[in-house]
Formats: sequence, structure tokens, C-alpha cells
Amino acid sequence: MILLDKPPGPTSHDMVDEIRRISGAYRVGHGGTLDPSASGLLVILVGSSTRLLPFLPSDPKVYEGTVVLGLSTDTLDLMGRVVSRAPFRGGVEEVREALESLVGELEQVPPMYSAAKHRGKPLYVYARRGQEVPRKARKIRVYRAEMTAFRRRREEAEVDFRIWCSPGTYVRELAQRLGEKLGCGGALSRLRRISSGPFRVEEAVTPEELRHRWKGGESPLLPPLEALRGLPIVEVREEWARMARNGAPLAPHMLISEWRIGSPGDLVAVTQGGNLVGVFEVTGETPHLKARRIIL
Repeated sequence: MILLDKPPGPTSHDMVDEIRRISGAYRVGHGGTLDPSASGLLVILVGSSTRLLPFLPSDPKVYEGTVVLGLSTDTLDLMGRVVSRAPFRGGVEEVREALESLVGELEQVPPMYSAAKHRGKPLYVYARRGQEVPRKARKIRVYRAEMTAFRRRREEAEVDFRIWCSPGTYVRELAQRLGEKLGCGGALSRLRRISSGPFRVEEAVTPEELRHRWKGGESPLLPPLEALRGLPIVEVREEWARMARNGAPLAPHMLISEWRIGSPGDLVAVTQGGNLVGVFEVTGETPHLKARRIIL
């Protein structure tokens, strides 16, 4: 696993391709797209660890950013074409209340300028052709939203914010929604992801640091077990390790750890000598662990 601090400019896919190129690994995947103009934390899995992507903890995602009030664009950020302007006449408290009103469960339609797909193609491909295609609304949740700074500039205003939200949330759409609530339009001017689940951008390396470390023969890879932060961890006994690696169910007597791993449906990381065997699920009235994903 690599925790990468993506700079503004390249796409998330560009970063995956870069890591594939410098590492020589064929299988590389990321745990949540960042817009090209956004910066911050990108969680990347390499090699057999990519099998852990469905289990990667990523809720909540936390962002810091800036929205400009007083204009709207076709991309919902300042990278796009301005389609309307309306002066912002409100005050700080009005903005604060409007931002906090976004907290809760919301329905979002993916923006046309996004990587969400329609008939196998990213929506931005259709948007660049000037085509509008049908998109299904998705339920997302904003856990918390706060204003961190406010700056008025002539007939517009800049609002710095921090937001905690569920995976799959389009913060650009929230910026637009904030502008609509205030009757003036809004467009995102800056966005940075500072955390994703238990992972923090302070732990991340920049692409330059990544290249330097790999070039110097120092592996920047974190062990696969790091991708499962927050899951209970149990260790399989040596005599049952081969069975575990073949995906056989595990009973309590096969484990070194005491059985305190939750209820049916809960996920557990199984290790041998500190090395990850795979993800198992608690199942049955008589508890067993059923293999969900084996890491070989």
C-alpha cells in the first residue's frame, strides 16, 4: 500500500500509471478518485494487495477547500466555463448556516464532468462533446460541514470550508448547492483531501519523494495489513496456516488469539507470523471464520 499526496494537475489514473511504471507492478489500483484539480490523499494498493480494495476502510472522507460565491460554471469548479453570475449580498452567518444545512443524507446526481461512467465511458467524454446523458441519483451523507474562513471580494465572496462526508460524494456539487441556497451560485476553486477513513495525508509521500525512494532502492510500500486498519486481527496457528491460505474455514481452536472478534457478518484480518493471510468473515451460530479474500 502507498499513501500518496497527489498534487493538483494529474488525474488519479495518471498517478496509478506512474506507480505502475516506476514499480514494475502490473496490478495497481486506488481507493477513491480525486479530480485533476484537487490535491491530497490518494490510497493506492499494489500487486496482490489490490484484492483488498473492496475492504479498504474509507469512511468518512475529509476535505478542505474553497468555494467562490457569485458565479456558476459548467464543471462546477473554476476549471470550467462561467455560465452565470449573480452578486453575493449576504453575510458570514448566512453562509455558515447554509453550509451547515448540508449536513445529513442527500441525493446527488454525478456531474457531467466526472469519471462516473455511462455505457462504459466516463461522463466527461460525453460532456466534452456537448452531450447530456441520463444519470442516476446516488445517496450520500454529509456528517459535518464547517466554515473556516470568509473573504469578501467586490460582488463575490470566498468561503474556506472543511467537510466530512461518505465515499462517493462530489464536493463540487455541494459547492454548487451552497451557491444555490444563497441565491448567487457557487463554484469550487480549491479542494484537498486530508483523510480517508483511518488514513491521513500527513502519512503520505509526494510523487517526487516516491520516485526518489524507489530510485534509491528504498521501498515505499506499506505492508498489506495496513490496508485493513480498524479490523480485528487474529493469528492462525502454524499447523492450520496452510489450510487458511487455501481458503478453508477457521474455527476458534485454530487461532492463537482469544476469540473476541464480534458478531456474524463482521470482518477479521487473519495473519501468520505478522503477515496477512487474508480477510475472513464471522459466520454461523457456532462461530467460524469464512474466507472472503486470500492474499498469496
